[in-house]
Amino acid sequence: MERIFRLFNGRLRSKLIVVFSLIVILIVILLSYLSYRQSSLMNEDNFIVSNQKIMKLVNQNFDNYISKIDEFSLTPRKDPVFMDAIISSEYLSQFNIQNQMKNMFYSREDIEEMTIYTPINHTQYRLSRSTVNLTQQSDYRTEQEAWYKEAAESPNFRSMEPASQTHQFLVFHRILINIADKRPLAVISITINYRELNRIFGDLSDKSGEVVGLFNNANQPFYINKDEISELQWSDLLKFVDGQNEDTAYTKQRIGHEAFLTIYNVSSQNKWKLVKLTPIAELNKAAANARSINLIVGSAFVVFFIIVVIIVSNAITGRLKDFSRRIEQLGEGNFELDYELKGKDEIAHLSRKFNQMVLKINDLIAERYEIKLNERNARLKALEAQINPHFLYNSLQAISTEAIIHEVDAIQLMVDALASSLRYCIKDGETVSLRHELEHIENYLILQKARFGDRLQVAVDIPEEAMAFLIPKMTLQILLENAIEHALEQMSEAIYIEISAGFDGQWLVIYVADDGPGMTESRLEQVTSSLNENYMEVQEEIGLKNLYSRIKLMFGSEAHLTIRSQKNQGTEIEIGLPVRNS
Repeated sequence: MERIFRLFNGRLRSKLIVVFSLIVILIVILLSYLSYRQSSLMNEDNFIVSNQKIMKLVNQNFDNYISKIDEFSLTPRKDPVFMDAIISSEYLSQFNIQNQMKNMFYSREDIEEMTIYTPINHTQYRLSRSTVNLTQQSDYRTEQEAWYKEAAESPNFRSMEPASQTHQFLVFHRILINIADKRPLAVISITINYRELNRIFGDLSDKSGEVVGLFNNANQPFYINKDEISELQWSDLLKFVDGQNEDTAYTKQRIGHEAFLTIYNVSSQNKWKLVKLTPIAELNKAAANARSINLIVGSAFVVFFIIVVIIVSNAITGRLKDFSRRIEQLGEGNFELDYELKGKDEIAHLSRKFNQMVLKINDLIAERYEIKLNERNARLKALEAQINPHFLYNSLQAISTEAIIHEVDAIQLMVDALASSLRYCIKDGETVSLRHELEHIENYLILQKARFGDRLQVAVDIPEEAMAFLIPKMTLQILLENAIEHALEQMSEAIYIEISAGFDGQWLVIYVADDGPGMTESRLEQVTSSLNENYMEVQEEIGLKNLYSRIKLMFGSEAHLTIRSQKNQGTEIEIGLPVRNS
């Protein structure tokens, strides 16, 4: 997360990639969730509707089945021979009971066992598929059984109980009575297997983990297909069913650690409670699989979209990056119009406005520089007006003539040099040829050597083909003054200054080097930084900073002034100017 916040504070390209990627990821997650939610809800609704219909139909079929068993148990009453036999004590009557019993037993395949009990003589007849042979025995316990009492008190004289064997379903008990006095004449017990129940419940469960239970009106379990639900949990669930007013409904409950969708139906005839519990996880399995597929496809789409975003953001920010680089160049003083973005979008429009701004800045700089030059020229004119040049020249000429008469050659040489230097300084023009600058330097050195003598040693090494190139006026004098002030005047011994130049057809490079005390690294950095501070302003003082400003304004931003120096190893100043011929 911290890395994402750092990206938001970083470059525009990173911001675009992160923002659009997050948007796409959120969209994919939201769509996957909504799709899963919608699918699961629709699936649950369809499942509930279809299963409510199925369970209602299954319960109706089971009610019809029990009704057929009930009707089947009354078959002997329609046989007068059988009815006479159960109240007769004759030996022959036993054969009639056995024959009726066999006819009933073998008429249905879902009967697992059948017994007939006669209260008159306390005899029980039993026929089972496991024993095959019909047995007859005395029985004094039947009338003490709970089911017997329930059937005797029932208005239909019947009862049902779950079978005791695992392969058996239920036992249906029917008491045949004497209609006149309601006295029991015979008790028929029919044990039913799962043959018909499996057919009826065949389509009820089709999902893994489903639990189906069948209970009578007293919540007694007759059929439970799995043992995953405890007796207590079934009891709580059946209490919920008993508390509802609807015969068919559903609810969602958590049993243990798993959530179930519970659908129940209460039959209208015998009040059988058919309950079905389906794990919600299994119910939504298809929706979950669809969600996983959507996430996989969405992830692939996110990767593809990120690649597209990177390409598009590079295309957008690349132009902005070029534009930013051009602004940086402008901040460094490069006012050349070599940048223009093509197109009709906002970035191209901004580029055109930027170029117009640069042109305006160039005009303002030129206008300000011209104002500065005019101010300086005005000051020089004012000085010239105060000191008549002709009077000064004539005075210096008279001093020179007097020195010649008295044969004081040194004074004559110094006066001539001063007169020439003064004439050079106040003449018109901001640029001069290198040759004229060197001629001025010769006069300047005459005056400086009169002051320092042999302690000042100057050598000039400039090729003849460079003499016609233009440089700012007073360039070499400023460089020499800098060397004398910061080298010669700081030492008691002599120094050596070398003036040299070179050119390659496009650039003129001038070097002024001395073997003076040099500068420390921190002092050199300080001097270099001071040159770049507001260099666009023409300084009032005469010095390196003024010279630096003049060469930038007069020869463009590509012109340079570089200082190289080391402590106790001297200083070298390099000036690079585009070649201009006089």
